[in-house]
Amino acid sequence: MATWNKHVAIGKPVGVGKGIGKGMKTAFLDNPRALAVLEDMQFPEIEWFVDNMFDRMIECGISEQNGAGVAAALAAEGFVPVINNFLFAGMSRAYNQIRQSILVDRFNVKFIAREGVWGEVGVSHATVEGWGSLRVLPNLVMINPADSVEAEKASVAMMQYVGPAVIKQEMSPDPVSIFTEDYPFNIGKAYSLRDGKDATIIATGYMVTEAVKAVDLLEKEGLDVGVLNMSTLKPLDEEAVIAAAERTGAIVTAENSSDINGLGDAVACCLCENLPTPLIKVGVEDEFGQSGLITDEKDELMEHFALSAADVAVSVKECIAKKERLLKQGLQRGGS
Repeated sequence: MATWNKHVAIGKPVGVGKGIGKGMKTAFLDNPRALAVLEDMQFPEIEWFVDNMFDRMIECGISEQNGAGVAAALAAEGFVPVINNFLFAGMSRAYNQIRQSILVDRFNVKFIAREGVWGEVGVSHATVEGWGSLRVLPNLVMINPADSVEAEKASVAMMQYVGPAVIKQEMSPDPVSIFTEDYPFNIGKAYSLRDGKDATIIATGYMVTEAVKAVDLLEKEGLDVGVLNMSTLKPLDEEAVIAAAERTGAIVTAENSSDINGLGDAVACCLCENLPTPLIKVGVEDEFGQSGLITDEKDELMEHFALSAADVAVSVKECIAKKERLLKQGLQRGGS
């Protein structure tokens, strides 16, 4: 079995939603000006909020553009509104209102956005392209936690941060527990689960789980592969990306979303400008999501979208082969 760095203890699967719920409870107790803006959707730990914070919940109904405007107005008056919804509804449907009324003035609005390839809600709700569409928006911090512990800490950090931010609650199987309770989460900072020599998997969200599993598969083949958890897509931790490329000379990115304008493209741009390095992207390759029960059909969807640990492991070996070809040609600088 692979060895891991400090603050990493791989354990049983736990849903990220539990961590977001705990983080929201903490943040609302700490800040009396935090408000939940509902759009005919529930809120993390909804029963607790109904019992304890009912006067701090505002229902806007199925009117997401209006919800964004309401949130902007509340933020202009010093409140910290939180919108919880599917990404396609809460953010994509209100894209212009968020751009004009929230981001231009950098109002302190927070979003919890659900997206990913798994889920019985189907192609309309289980979107994969929304995350990338947000990356081009100025002033928006984007966070995608890898497990429940990181989700809790990231939710608290997001609420303490002054400015617009979104945390992604992925539609996926429950990720394995990865971090210890004393894990030091920081917005904009990646965290190395292990430092390999042959290649580095830079993963985000649920795909950190598959990266962890891929490391064990690759270790059986004698490969020493690192895993870098990129929990913040924007701002990207470019120093960590460059350091990983310098250390291993081969990078594989892994994300539960479209591989267009997501983590893979962000890492590729960073490396092209700073340290050209062989890179392979693992993600949804320019197609829509599909319907599928997380419990009964998750393996079929994982196979269809090539998001399993085995798929990640194959990409790692292909990337190492690219590196070795370049080394023979005398063209590769980074890594061993």
